[in-house]
Amino acid sequence: MSPRRNTRPSLTKSSPDTPHSSRDTSLDTILGNPTRGADTDQASGSPTGRQLDATESQHPTVQVSEITSATAIRDGSLSVSLDNYSLSPELVPLLSEPDATSGIRTFKTRTYVELEEGGTVLLGRDSEQNYRARAGTELVASGPRLEQVEGSLLWRRIAHLDVTQHADSNLPPTRAFRKNWGVDPRFTLSELLTIDNVHYKVVTRTDARESPITYIQSPAHPIYDFDLLEATLRHVPDEQPRGAIQVPPDNHWEIDARLPFEKPLTAYVRDFFPEVTTVTLENIARKQFELSNDSPFADAAGLTALRQIYSSWQNATLSPHPQWSDPLLMLPILPTSSASRGAARSIALPHPSSTGTLNRLDFDPLRFQRQWLLYLTSYSPVEFKRFMAALLTRNGYTVIEPNSFNSFPALVFRRTGHDYVFFMSLHRTRIPKISLPMYMNPKTADLRLETQVGGVAAKAVNDAHSANKIIWLKGGTEIRPGVADTIFIIRDDNARL
Repeated sequence: MSPRRNTRPSLTKSSPDTPHSSRDTSLDTILGNPTRGADTDQASGSPTGRQLDATESQHPTVQVSEITSATAIRDGSLSVSLDNYSLSPELVPLLSEPDATSGIRTFKTRTYVELEEGGTVLLGRDSEQNYRARAGTELVASGPRLEQVEGSLLWRRIAHLDVTQHADSNLPPTRAFRKNWGVDPRFTLSELLTIDNVHYKVVTRTDARESPITYIQSPAHPIYDFDLLEATLRHVPDEQPRGAIQVPPDNHWEIDARLPFEKPLTAYVRDFFPEVTTVTLENIARKQFELSNDSPFADAAGLTALRQIYSSWQNATLSPHPQWSDPLLMLPILPTSSASRGAARSIALPHPSSTGTLNRLDFDPLRFQRQWLLYLTSYSPVEFKRFMAALLTRNGYTVIEPNSFNSFPALVFRRTGHDYVFFMSLHRTRIPKISLPMYMNPKTADLRLETQVGGVAAKAVNDAHSANKIIWLKGGTEIRPGVADTIFIIRDDNARL
């Protein structure tokens, strides 16, 4: 494994009104407004009284400069007092109990640690993923470096941080793995990996698949399912498993100290599907975890597959696992009921708030409220197509330009990362099903595909159909009493061709 390129972002200095060394008052603010949540989908108030999630987050501007090989790096935060980061003592009882391994305490999505010298501070990471004290106003922690006291749940300031490199070295120092995760093989039945005479528990299960990367894990953690891994990444990310590989020529084992996952699994999904509902968000992440691992429980091959999927999303490249990289490919095919006396064929819609199972995608109108309110004033099929095309585009799909044909609205679209093509007929419903009377079937009306969606889209559908790469979908709006308005997509087997 080659060491990472060492770059240190130079953060814009804060103004005197918002110094980095300010006491964390975020807990005071949260407690002063108990109706506001702080979960994965941070929301803001909407005029309708529902929570309106922000679609974009603001990132600080950074300048990246190279560090020359002979430079000595000294942490300027050594002169800053930790007292400036202390949490008010009266708020400490509101934190969770310390984690049995790391000592980290949580409140909502924030993490805190108790100091050896006394006091409790907000914990964060700097641009190089080092632990530091963090002010409540910061996105990137800039306070004093912190470390856990060995054999204790308490933390302390790192006393000396000079890193001097030899002038003839062109590589930065690599981060060493310093977790005390060794176990006594006499007292564990788990599969172990031995590195430098230290025995580590590995991420595995009885039917685990082969993988070029092995993952060691905290001995305090049981086998990982989605909920455990998601909670670990959210609250104690430094306790997540670490990769280990064999390095030639002697095939000795080395541990990669870098974090395999930079954020919770749901946060990766939110980055690339920004307008799905919170229920859909978790359903996608859970389904993706279970498909990648071929089980509700993780193995090394599954964790590596998830990392590959997220990398393909971030780099807009073909995914080695396309069937797990797009939630539309993960949807089950819903059955269509047969026509009966006095009733047309129909597809029953699963409830939009069903958790734990990905059987439909839902998009929250409060995330695109202006477009939604404008759509509600129009009944034109052409405007319906434009509204749905814009929604798909904002969530990462490439839609072939819809034509101006005013009947049987449908869209044809793709997504970077795989070569499947989607054909989606559009519907508006006020009941929990999609009715499919014969007069609404374009094939019954003898309507040519080119007329319905245009020549370019029709060719894409025909080519994909010939290659067995076409996916048939139905989507649209569901507006009914007692259920939040939603834009849905389901998968069916009613082929247009």
